[in-house]
Amino acid sequence: MLADLLSESYETDLEESWENERTATPGRAFAVHLHQIGCSLRETTTILAELGVERSHGAVWNWVHRLADSGRDPPTALSSRVAVDETAVKINGEWS
Repeated sequence: MLADLLSESYETDLEESWENERTATPGRAFAVHLHQIGCSLRETTTILAELGVERSHGAVWNWVHRLADSGRDPPTALSSRVAVDETAVKINGEWS
């Protein structure tokens, strides 16, 4: 399962974004993916530590923001209801 997540996270076209980094690209991509799906920076660093990758939450923050435009946008919820407010307002002595 972890191998699947790592392979989904790693995209070779982003390789140039990772120059001069001491953490392997799949690890960085996995960290960015974890943050994109809702893990906090500290939760992400805890998961990385469990995998043997010790990095600060600041490093993960840098990775996330370096790839901010490259990542997928989060899904948006479609509204199934509409709320309407029928407030009457008096303008120049006339109710509208």
